[in-house]
Amino acid sequence: MSHFTKVKTRIKNFIRLKDILKTCEYTYEEASEHNTISIKGWNKETTEVLLKIKTGGSYDIGVVQNEKGLYEFVADWWGVETTAGITQEDFMNKITQQYAYSTIREKMNKKGYDVVTEEVDNKQNIRIVLRKWE
Repeated sequence: MSHFTKVKTRIKNFIRLKDILKTCEYTYEEASEHNTISIKGWNKETTEVLLKIKTGGSYDIGVVQNEKGLYEFVADWWGVETTAGITQEDFMNKITQQYAYSTIREKMNKKGYDVVTEEVDNKQNIRIVLRKWE
């Protein structure tokens, strides 16, 4: 019985995902072209991934691409939480928030908007005020 769980996302830009991981201070190892890397799970199980995100514990988080071209995270989340103190929920919240933030900033910048203010509240909600001069 596998202890790996995949978490679906709406992430479709692999380069942006790697940038977000760096922003969130995660190091990773990327498989060479047309290859995969193994990550470890419970009872010495392994699964193949495109990207191995290092957690600092003995269990890592992997990234795979699904049939729709979206990227998913796969891990033995119990092992990740137990050995690295990273919960699935906290990891996913952090990565998806930063991915959305980066995507919005890029799209608004392309449309000619400038950031007027940017605030992060105590619940880690990001508020951006934009302006466009015509």
